[in-house]
Amino acid sequence: MEDDRDTIRETWFYIAVAGIFMLIICNSWLSDGMFMDGTIYAILSRNMANGTGTFWQPHLTDILFPVFVEHPPLAFGLEGILFRIFGDSRFVERAYSLMTTIITGIIIVSIWKQTLRKSSTGWLPLFFWITMETVAWASVNHMLENTLVIFICLSVLFCLKSQQSNRILFLFLAGFMLSLGFLTKGFVTFTPLSFPFFLWLFLRKKKFTYMVLDTAIILVSAVVPLILLFLFTGAREFLPRYVDMALHKISTGVTTVSRFYIIRRLLMELLPSLGIILILFLYGWKKKLPFRNLSANLSHAAAFLSLGMAGVLPILTTMDQSAYFLLLSLPFFAIAIGLFVNPFVKIRFEKINSGSSGYRLFKLFGVLTLSAGLILSVYFSKDFNRDEVMLKDMRLIIPEINKNTTINILPEMYSNWSLHTYYARYKNISLDPDLNNRHEYLLASKSINTDKIKSEFERIDLNTKEYELFRRKKTDGNK
Repeated sequence: MEDDRDTIRETWFYIAVAGIFMLIICNSWLSDGMFMDGTIYAILSRNMANGTGTFWQPHLTDILFPVFVEHPPLAFGLEGILFRIFGDSRFVERAYSLMTTIITGIIIVSIWKQTLRKSSTGWLPLFFWITMETVAWASVNHMLENTLVIFICLSVLFCLKSQQSNRILFLFLAGFMLSLGFLTKGFVTFTPLSFPFFLWLFLRKKKFTYMVLDTAIILVSAVVPLILLFLFTGAREFLPRYVDMALHKISTGVTTVSRFYIIRRLLMELLPSLGIILILFLYGWKKKLPFRNLSANLSHAAAFLSLGMAGVLPILTTMDQSAYFLLLSLPFFAIAIGLFVNPFVKIRFEKINSGSSGYRLFKLFGVLTLSAGLILSVYFSKDFNRDEVMLKDMRLIIPEINKNTTINILPEMYSNWSLHTYYARYKNISLDPDLNNRHEYLLASKSINTDKIKSEFERIDLNTKEYELFRRKKTDGNK
């Protein structure tokens, strides 16, 4: 009976956490406009679903990445299934992005319950996880890491399961998840290979030789499926090109001025969690609650904290750094923080009076926040998350242009990558900066006005703000 009450209470905490998360993302989840990388991944998935390009030769546009080798194609193929089922809508990629976040959350809870048997506080690491800024940002911007983190977390979960039973089977599955992770975003997926070492180092439940053997089994299980892929022509052509590109980017890519940017960013991600811990401790001190049990889960917390750092520290070796690189490690930091405070939280959780007015208000809070988050998401779906002027102009311009066509842009506009992705996403229009290729239409920024435009094109009056559409003038040679 007590277990049933704990399960019911736990469910209400999950509802509250889900409601808080939906309130965090409601103004941007379904609204128009998305980070450029996320838009690119949506285009690749949609094109793959429509038969434009293939699994091993993803296609972006006829001008920009006609064959896309920047990332492996598994996530695009998986999302392409949704496009095949539900059709071409921007809400498909938004649903896929949120779905990956939900799946990751479920796996985080499974890792928690595998670590702490019969725990009724699986919502605790979820709460710390959703307070990390980049988690919410990635959920609404359709990042590739959203899919990758599923395979990484599954690998960690299977590794934990191998400690209890069916050792070889679960180690094989842990390795196979890393294979799928590699086919999603390459080498960054292999961080969980360090997890058996951290379990041995902090828990000391198995001998060192067992830890080495476990790591070897996971590694072999991850590498062998990738080697077998070379039996297929498409993979044999794609993977070497991708590996060359990835290694070149690691050694030469520059997106930050300091190697320690990623550490500063990690601290910013963890600040809300640290603030919550401080509030909990102040509350406990004021109520004179016991803190002696806080050391109960320190060994497990240290293992997950180390796993998180194992995903962060290698980033210091390159100048190609972005906040969303942390997404692969944030679940483990959330679990580590949760394990640290769980003994204190568990005491308070078990003392909840299910008949109290405070508990009834909490249940109402959960229902209201989740309902409000969903309703507001729909309400804000007509708004713009970013690039408002560009998107409003595009909505006026694309009805004039046939689908699946190529138009000219001015050479100065070529590096506006968001411009390329939006026109490709909404009407599969490719933007060609080579004016020697005489396409019927020209898209130009109002801030750039050349004699060539005046002499060869006539403007179409569309009442736009930033961009103008021109049609090539008809001459005797092209009537």
